[in-house]
Amino acid sequence: MLRFVPLALCILALPASAEMYKWTDENGSVHYSDQPPPPNVRKSEALKTHTLAHHSTSGEKPAAAQKSAAELEMEFRKRRLETAEAEAKAQKEAKAEGEKKENCKRATGQVSAMQNGGRVTRYGPNGEQVFLTDDEIAKAVAEAKKAADSWCH
Repeated sequence: MLRFVPLALCILALPASAEMYKWTDENGSVHYSDQPPPPNVRKSEALKTHTLAHHSTSGEKPAAAQKSAAELEMEFRKRRLETAEAEAKAQKEAKAEGEKKENCKRATGQVSAMQNGGRVTRYGPNGEQVFLTDDEIAKAVAEAKKAADSWCH
């Protein structure tokens, strides 16, 4: 069984050859070869061969017009780079959107905390807590609303 493997490989390799020749020698024997016939033959002809490029049924370009491996590699690398750039951009936009939502949440929380009443404090220059007056609280609420509007819209 294994002795037929080389024969099968040879048969499969035949259609991939470029050109086949058929000739009749002076004794009348017919020969087939991939090499051109010797000059002293009576009758010779070049046979059409069916290479893989000729078997194309999908309308592909012939082998001579196909792109080289280097061109295909460059196109592949270009597509891979464009994909990586698009993914990085999408990740950056998603991160920015997440940060924007988080900042909006914080700003609206600060506005609601100031509007709920109670005592509002800030730290003074020496690190002590300073209670804000009603006017200062109203001003802080206006600033917090402005910040919330900028983050949430």
